Order: sequence, then structure tokens, then C-alpha cells
Amino acid sequence: TAIAAAVAVVRARFASVPQAALILGTGLGALGREIDVAASIPYREIPGFPLSTVESHEGRLLCGTLAGRTVI
Repeated sequence: TAIAAAVAVVRARFASVPQAALILGTGLGALGREIDVAASIPYREIPGFPLSTVESHEGRLLCGTLAGRTVI
């Protein structure tokens, strides 16, 4: 399935199980700089993942830790 393919790409780069998922839209991008990033995966490399259409958005999935929690 499409979901399994997307999960496989992410797990190949980041094996930890996230405790939270954050969507950082306009105005929240600064929080992304606070994440201790273990993996940064461009959306275009994740099968079936929607691409960012806003020019200023980086279009990548950040995986790592924030405030002691595992996040994506």
C-alpha cells in the first residue's frame, strides 16, 4: 500500500518511534530549528506524501528530539 511504502522510507532513515508529530506551518517554522534533528527527509522522497506548494516552506520531514521527546 501507499502508506506502507511511505513508512518504509521514513523508518529506513529514522528507526525511533515518535512520541508526537508536529505540523509546522506558517509562523511555526522557528520551532523546527529547536529540534535536535537525526534525519531530514525531503517530502519528494516519501512516496505519496503531499508536496509543499508554499515557496517559503522547506518541504521536509524532520525526525529527532524536542524537549526530551522523540518527534517527527
